[in-house]
Amino acid sequence: MLDAEARILLDLMEEATKAGRPKLESLPHAIGRQAVDKMSEDSEADPPEVAETIDGAFAGPGGQIKYRRYLPLGVTPGSLPTLIYYHGGGFVIGTIETHDSTCRRLANRSRCQVISIDYRLSPEHPFPAPIDDGIAAFRHVRDNAAALGADPARLAVGGDSAGGAMAAVVCQAMRDAKEAGPAFQMLIYPATDSSQESGSRKSFAEGYFLSKGLMDWFWKAYVPAGTDLSDLRLSPLLAKDFTGLPPAFVLTAGYDPLRDEGRAYANRLIDAGVKTTYVNYPGTIHGFFSLTRFLKQGLKANDEAAAVMGAFFGT
Repeated sequence: MLDAEARILLDLMEEATKAGRPKLESLPHAIGRQAVDKMSEDSEADPPEVAETIDGAFAGPGGQIKYRRYLPLGVTPGSLPTLIYYHGGGFVIGTIETHDSTCRRLANRSRCQVISIDYRLSPEHPFPAPIDDGIAAFRHVRDNAAALGADPARLAVGGDSAGGAMAAVVCQAMRDAKEAGPAFQMLIYPATDSSQESGSRKSFAEGYFLSKGLMDWFWKAYVPAGTDLSDLRLSPLLAKDFTGLPPAFVLTAGYDPLRDEGRAYANRLIDAGVKTTYVNYPGTIHGFFSLTRFLKQGLKANDEAAAVMGAFFGT
């Protein structure tokens, strides 16, 4: 059954549409991005205080990549376990600011540093540009760990939705390149299979925030026509081998079109012998992890994800 708070939020969204607010998928991407980014910032719970935030940038494959470091309260700065976080938004929307409160909470609750990455977005920078930035960001933090106050042996990658997909791809890419990779992955309702339509994509195609129309809007901007959808950077679930990937926390939502592919990814990890914590929040919707002003289950999920990662790193 849908949680009452999720039902209320969905009803408010429906009323706004009936009152004349245009659907996102009806807008040009640049205009839609501005509107949704503002809504996303306003939908996060009040940002908790952290010890310090530090903004910076590094050279990426297509120009400067901005980042924000979050140092948790009550932890001595130094060689800290560090989560490299990729925000969600279909590779089209989202910024460091839209996920600021979430990253602050993850840092404090896990007692780990969080580094939020402002990767390039589509349609200005279509696939594979965002993925290239995500991989470059991991390598940059790994190779400059001391300067960034990070412990190179205790690096995690994570993100929500598109960001969760990016984190999964980074883990596979580092393993396949035989490079030092993440020690842990936090996958929040990740998109893992672009090659087919899962049962949950069909069941929740309309009426649950992340609609088929909205996903198509993201997809048209992100993936050039003719792209091979079995490319593992688009469909990491299709990887033949899941051995050697880092321990994982995988979270899904019960009324999310991406639920089934997130669960399938967790199952592939478990079947390969990868230590995996899989959690499904049955009564809520896609986006709840960051829509924490309205969906209090998101605060609970933030805390649970952070606790699992903190326990893994012994913080």
